[in-house]
Amino acid sequence: MTLSIKVNNFEQQKVDENNTVTESGTLKQSVTLMVTDTDIDGMYVATKWLAIDSSKSDDDYVKEAYDAIKDDITAWQNSKKNIGKTFNPDTGKME
Repeated sequence: MTLSIKVNNFEQQKVDENNTVTESGTLKQSVTLMVTDTDIDGMYVATKWLAIDSSKSDDDYVKEAYDAIKDDITAWQNSKKNIGKTFNPDTGKME
């Protein structure tokens, strides 16, 4: 299993309390990460809206977004781990 995490979107936009883009909202940093796993067909994509802080670097924002979704990435991986396996009714196990 090898994870690849790529920044798919990185921009500041005004959003409301539901993170819907609006002209009258609060300016936030949007970070969208695209995750692929060599053992899984497909990808996981998530966007996080983060409070802007002038002391943060771009790397800091991406790390904060990753930290916020890493449990979701693990859940995605776990939900896909048995796809494509063959169930053997004689042993009662997947092979």
